[in-house]
Amino acid sequence: MLKRVLLFIFFLLLIIILNAFLNPFPKKNVPEGFRPTYGVSYSFEQAGWYGLNPRTAYVDLLDNVRVDWVRLPFFWDQMIDEKGYFNQNFDDLEFSIKEAKKRNVKVIIALGAKTPYYPEYHLPKDLAGQIKFGETINLNHHVSLKILDVDKKVVEVLSAYDNIIAWQVENEPYLANINNWKIGEDLLVAEVGVVRAADPLSRPIILNSVAPTVFDSSYKSLLKILRPGDILGVNAYFKTQGVYLFSFSILHKEVHVPWPNWLVWPVQSWVGFSANFEELRDEATKGGVKLWILEMQAEPYVRTLSDAERNSAYRPGDILAADRYLKSSMVESVGLWGAPFWQYKKENGDNSWIETVQNLINSKL
Repeated sequence: MLKRVLLFIFFLLLIIILNAFLNPFPKKNVPEGFRPTYGVSYSFEQAGWYGLNPRTAYVDLLDNVRVDWVRLPFFWDQMIDEKGYFNQNFDDLEFSIKEAKKRNVKVIIALGAKTPYYPEYHLPKDLAGQIKFGETINLNHHVSLKILDVDKKVVEVLSAYDNIIAWQVENEPYLANINNWKIGEDLLVAEVGVVRAADPLSRPIILNSVAPTVFDSSYKSLLKILRPGDILGVNAYFKTQGVYLFSFSILHKEVHVPWPNWLVWPVQSWVGFSANFEELRDEATKGGVKLWILEMQAEPYVRTLSDAERNSAYRPGDILAADRYLKSSMVESVGLWGAPFWQYKKENGDNSWIETVQNLINSKL
């Protein structure tokens, strides 16, 4: 009897695993006529890394992909100089906001210690050196007051732009980065309070999490911080990789196990375990909070420029498959992740990525 039970469990797990890898975009019914609003994230730093002229590429994107909104990150280490003054890179951020306004494109500003794009914690070196591997940055941490001060400073300056529709405070605060740092809940609450107080227009706050699985309920603490009219952001990746497979500290030494290039992990196709966006939407709505997809995967995982050149497991057609899957959940707004990559591919003779995005967004279907 025990042998039969174990065999049943084995074959059940085998079926679940095979289905997850063979069907990374689960088939669901799409409500007729439903269309979310679309946005993108954009980083001048990443555009430059790809060899693009950031300002020219950004304006070209706004002119040729008719997004409803663009998410722009504040990079503390690059936008404030050693004397505490905003520098030329901050001018680029303001340029981005102004160009978006000319085209009636709304803006989300992501600010805090941890903002989108590698390595996520864009802290000045002297501050980063004060945080130990694996630390959670709580309100009582000696760098917290400086974080709160910079939040206030950024909002006070940028609040004059009326096309900014929301402030994203920290990016995936409870998810550890390559240094295993996390943002503590008490610091996050304090940051949200500072941002609300500094904005005379009381614009919505966005707090985001990776798409919660059955094992992850950390998003619930974000919902407690948010008010009616605010936004809970989640991600929707489908074929993913990472920098490290494992990262931990043992005997005061950091241990990193690199992610193998051959391993592409499915995210949304684990029956009973992957994120249920319909349930998340309904749970958020009960408190008057909106659910948005801040990052829908629209590029392969790229660590080096050679990664961008090789044939990847994630292809342009996968963008459409991902969009169909998310439409079935009727999430009101979806942000595509990968804009500088599409432009890089276009510059190198492959128009398929940017054309796929244009057909999706510009068609208004």
